[in-house]
Formats: sequence, C-alpha cells, structure tokens
Amino acid sequence: MAEGSDGQAKAQQAGFAGVTRKTLERLALPGDDRELVVAEVTFPPGGVAPLHRHPIGGVVFIVEGVAESAYDDEAPRQYRAGETLQDRPDVPHTLFRNCDPERPLRFLTIYALEPGRAYAMEP
Repeated sequence: MAEGSDGQAKAQQAGFAGVTRKTLERLALPGDDRELVVAEVTFPPGGVAPLHRHPIGGVVFIVEGVAESAYDDEAPRQYRAGETLQDRPDVPHTLFRNCDPERPLRFLTIYALEPGRAYAMEP
C-alpha cells in the first residue's frame, strides 16, 4: 500500500476521515511473498472505525490513549497505553473506537501481508 504525501491521502488509506496512517517499517520476509509492516495509526478524538475485517491476524500496541474493541458478538473491551490486542483474521471487527472525546488515540499495528494487499477491508 503506497503512502500518501498529505494527511488526506493517509486518512483515505486508513479507512475513514480523520484517521492517519504512517508506515514506520516495511521488511521483506526472506523465503516468503509477504512483508512485515509496522504502521503508526492515529484516530481522532472520539473516532469510531466502520465495520471491517482483517484478512490476517495482527498485533496492535496502544501507544497513547484508550481504545475499545470487539469482534463479532463479543462484549467490548478497553485497552490502555502499553497494552496489546490481536486483530483476528476474517472475523467482523464490529467495534474499534477512541474512548477519549478530547485527545487522539495512537497505536502501532504490526502484521505480515503480501505487498499491495489491504490490512483492513469491508466485511
């Protein structure tokens, strides 16, 4: 996925307005057609992701703020700075939001995926 040079392009890549995504690292995996990606994502205050899914599992590390997340019909759970959660492959990600109405949520997403393939997709 190519990075845009301005916030608008980055927001579109992240899936909805107000979200920015910056690729920090992209490493080819030897003997594999995938690459390891580390991306920093920032959600605006009170931002809520639309219903989506991930084609593969990934790790989310909360850098700053409090996120709330739920998959399928499970109860939502909150994650604070310093905590991790796992994105589940091919299960509807029914809730992901920034719990703070005044400050952005910042997190790292780490995953291995084929170049050019999207990490978040419509259900």
